[in-house]
Amino acid sequence: MDTVQANRVTMFKTVSRYLGQNNSVWSGMVRMVTAVEEFDDTIAAINHAAQKQGTPIVGAAIDKAAARDALEDVLFLTSEALGVLGHTEGDANLAALADLSPSALDSMRLEELSNRATVVLAEATARAQDLAGMNITPANIEELRQALQDFNDAKEQPRTAVADRMAQRESLTTLLSKTSGLLQDQIDRLVNLFRRSNPEFVAGYRAARVIVDRAATQKRTKPAESTQPPSS
Repeated sequence: MDTVQANRVTMFKTVSRYLGQNNSVWSGMVRMVTAVEEFDDTIAAINHAAQKQGTPIVGAAIDKAAARDALEDVLFLTSEALGVLGHTEGDANLAALADLSPSALDSMRLEELSNRATVVLAEATARAQDLAGMNITPANIEELRQALQDFNDAKEQPRTAVADRMAQRESLTTLLSKTSGLLQDQIDRLVNLFRRSNPEFVAGYRAARVIVDRAATQKRTKPAESTQPPSS
């Protein structure tokens, strides 16, 4: 939420608080009651959207890095064993597939790593009996399968988080517009109907309705330096 939006929301909350404090003035007007209830509901929705928008995406990126580390670790060990099979069996394709160093794995793009791990997993599953004699147990193959799944899930999380924040930002804009519309099209006009019967209430409402630029009011002016010589 930017400063302009925050100032509008502050005004909304000020108006809501003022209306609540003066409920006895307007509570007998059914349309006013309905409009104020909807107004308060949209303020609550704005708060929720703003909280969602502020959710950091760093955690998702950390999860992705951890999932990648776990995948690279088990993938390297599995590939080493497959590489031995490839060379002893004269299977050039298997040997090439398993030719993976830690640095090579680390430099792979996300999709490249995922695709390579998928093929290695398929080969390891098909050769599970041969691999068992090289300390690559069925449990290790299952570890590779799970690590690949976790990596595939995690690599989409930051993108999903950004998309979610974008959706929340759009939702926030819509809610702000809706709330302003409730004030302009309904509550402002309904309050004006009390101009004769309760002018003090109307005056107070108009004061609450003013948007204050908090950023401007929080700026401090540096005190002017004294031109008087210090007293002796």
